[in-house]
Amino acid sequence: MPKDNVIRQNYLYDNSELLGAYRGPAVARKRKVYWVGFLEGARASGRIETDEPQAIEAEATRFCEFFDDADTRDLYLDIGAGCFESDEDFLGSIDLLISTKRAEINEIEPFGEVDHLNEFLGFCGGIICDGRVLESEVAAILERFLNCPVLMEAPAFNGLRAAVRASMQDGVVTEGEADEVQEWLARLVGDGFHDTGIGNIGNVAQFDEAIQDPAEIKFSGKRFVLTGPMRMGTRTSIVSKIEVVGGVFDTNPTRKSDYVIVASTASTLWRTTHYGNKIEKAMRLIDEGFGVRFATETALEIALAKALDTI
Repeated sequence: MPKDNVIRQNYLYDNSELLGAYRGPAVARKRKVYWVGFLEGARASGRIETDEPQAIEAEATRFCEFFDDADTRDLYLDIGAGCFESDEDFLGSIDLLISTKRAEINEIEPFGEVDHLNEFLGFCGGIICDGRVLESEVAAILERFLNCPVLMEAPAFNGLRAAVRASMQDGVVTEGEADEVQEWLARLVGDGFHDTGIGNIGNVAQFDEAIQDPAEIKFSGKRFVLTGPMRMGTRTSIVSKIEVVGGVFDTNPTRKSDYVIVASTASTLWRTTHYGNKIEKAMRLIDEGFGVRFATETALEIALAKALDTI
């Protein structure tokens, strides 16, 4: 490991309490803003869809793992107990929670640029939490873009903006267009509850120590996990190449995994965005002392090319 990285790691270790005090409020605010956005996304269609109650309950439970929040706890307890008699009753409770949490956030500090980005990411998570995207939800995403200059100008959302605009151009969102919008949403916030069975909030990764040197990546008997859409090709083609040079593909991180490959899109956005469960699980394994390491897509691409040339 380069000397400056060793010094940096030692500093973070020796000053963990100071680092936590520095990062803590920002991370807490990010999670709270994301939660508000998630609720707004979940109710964007104007009704409670199939699988949304379970998704909202999971996300609320996850939120309460970070914060002792009585209002949010009441929501997931009410969902679990089947207390809501109608969609209107459910939506009214969500709207009240949104206004309460938003007021609490603004009381500390008015919404800034990063807040708008993280709220929108939560909104995206709420949209896809039930595993599908409706025409009314695509329209709601477009309205968000049109009403917020920060979102309109953010390069991270270029692909989603284009997909949404194209979908709404003729006023009718086809199944294929909805699928494309959903793919762009998943690129930003990872898979939703429908696909993972757990809440996403808090899955914020720090990739400072990701492997960037291709020489550090070995293949024989090593196990690889891929996160997000890769610039270098389809997942099938990448997995095939890894296996040709002796590597093994893992769908999700396990104690035996060696490398979690971070897509190029993610590696440039992690400081202000929210990523899914593969990254969070890998971070937990690292914290528990297992030998999982993050590596950049670029490092993998170069290492693969060199390894294939030797065959």
